[in-house]
Amino acid sequence: MRGTGGAGAALPVRTRRWIAAGVTGTAVLLGIWVTPIAVHAAQDVLDGPDASEPSCSWTAVRLSGADADQARLVRCYLRAVAEHSTDGLRAVVRSPDNGGPSGFSAADFAHASVVAGGVTTVTVVGNTDPDPADAAVNIRYADGSRQVLEIHIANPASAHSWRFEDVGTYPDDGPPPTQMLSVVGAMLGFHGNRTVLAAH
Repeated sequence: MRGTGGAGAALPVRTRRWIAAGVTGTAVLLGIWVTPIAVHAAQDVLDGPDASEPSCSWTAVRLSGADADQARLVRCYLRAVAEHSTDGLRAVVRSPDNGGPSGFSAADFAHASVVAGGVTTVTVVGNTDPDPADAAVNIRYADGSRQVLEIHIANPASAHSWRFEDVGTYPDDGPPPTQMLSVVGAMLGFHGNRTVLAAH
């Protein structure tokens, strides 16, 4: 005589099929959602440091001349300055194991209150010759002061790796190349195509 119920009774075939279909569907959906994230993370590891661009929300800026990656970088930079965030600045410069700065100083946050309190105008001017992986970031702050910073592709394997080059303090072996050029420029006078030594 067959049992008619109880805790050990088998589920009807139709119910088991519905449960199996539900489990399979959930697994498929999880796979669809998780796989791109895992692939992106794995690709970043394979590409090496600074392979991906930071992304931030910062609306108090008039931005021109930038592509999507450069625009995200600039917004993250302005937000980090306004919030006096060293973690934020760390995200927009090269990583320490890729020749990046060892830290940040008060000079990196000199415009913090102006950025936080007004609209900043930024124009990105890319170079096509000799180095297309280099661009100038021309900044005009709300108080009228101006600043020019350099950005470069930090990782040749990734077009998303734009980073600021002249932000932060560098190890004892000297400043980054762009800062060194600024030092040399201050010592030399440039007139047209001729270089004239400044008077001492």
